[in-house]
Amino acid sequence: MNRYKLMLAALIAVFFTACIQIEEEVELNNDGSGQINVKTDMGKLFEMVKTFASEEDLQKDNLGKNMDTLINLKDFIDTATNISAENKALLRDGIMKVKMNLKENLFNLDLKYPFRNVSDANKLYSAINENGMMENALKGLNPNGSQAGAGSDPSMPAASGPGLEKFGSVYDISISKNEYKRTLNRARYDSLINDPKLQESKGMMAMMGVMEMNLTVKLPRKAKSVSNPKATLSDDKRTVTLKNDLTVALDSPENMEIIIKY
Repeated sequence: MNRYKLMLAALIAVFFTACIQIEEEVELNNDGSGQINVKTDMGKLFEMVKTFASEEDLQKDNLGKNMDTLINLKDFIDTATNISAENKALLRDGIMKVKMNLKENLFNLDLKYPFRNVSDANKLYSAINENGMMENALKGLNPNGSQAGAGSDPSMPAASGPGLEKFGSVYDISISKNEYKRTLNRARYDSLINDPKLQESKGMMAMMGVMEMNLTVKLPRKAKSVSNPKATLSDDKRTVTLKNDLTVALDSPENMEIIIKY
């Protein structure tokens, strides 16, 4: 792997879940079912890499190949040896869309995880954080958009941690019939914030400008109360949106706590 691939791999490792913009959307239905959708825009990584390497150089290194693909996560979850049977059942119905276009500075990941009831929803959040599904899914791709396996192209950059890819795990998520709750787990936050790799990441974040990390919760009925004053409520009171800057959240994680009663 040459220096351009190494550079891109390093940038992905630093900014994996919050590199530019991450949109988490939770959809809750009356019967307790729903879906977690996480959209991540990492297009600015290409902008940065292209300041060090020409498009021609990157094309030669297979980093310029366009990708527009849909992946069923069960294709590698079912055969994974480091995921429990319970977590496999929770994660296997997830899908990931990948769009990558070097010329257009496009690098988007869209992950969707359905759940059947609120109990599964709570377990699903733990499974996602525990198994690093976004990171592992990207590792399972090669530049042609197919899943990696024997003989796959190793040139596809992969994320590594720990670092910002672990930030979502510092919150405890609890969903019940009448409440959505996201609260800071102080012990996990303290452990993460003191990690040397995260400190390195914070040092590089100044290069990226504003990095959004937003939450949208679509409710099965009207909200009765919303604890965070920075959150906004839709006209029909069934959609709550909380927008954040990750650089601020790293130092003031309480800004991303929220309790919604409905």
